[in-house]
Amino acid sequence: MSGHQFDPTILREYDIRGLFEENLNVEDAFALGRTLGAIVVEQDGRSVCVGYDGRLSSPALEAALVDGLSQCGLCVLRVGLGPTPALYFATKAFQADAGVMVTGSHKPPAYNGF
Repeated sequence: MSGHQFDPTILREYDIRGLFEENLNVEDAFALGRTLGAIVVEQDGRSVCVGYDGRLSSPALEAALVDGLSQCGLCVLRVGLGPTPALYFATKAFQADAGVMVTGSHKPPAYNGF
């Protein structure tokens, strides 16, 4: 996907975190899906597990992420609402090539990320 610009303040070494609809939005989630999807496909991967936490913004971010991954031709296994360890378990149990959790982790409720 060309042309998308992430707010550089949300990009970190191990995650992406930001204030929903301020510096992190559904367009970012879609772009992340397309980017990660391209990497997984390039490495001959076929499937990705996706889960999300209970934040109000998580379902919208999860849907956009799944759309981006799906547009790369990947099988997306939607784990649904749950804790991050459930995503880890599903990724291993389903032998998926990657896993992404939509979560704000320890941040306040206005934040979210991946």
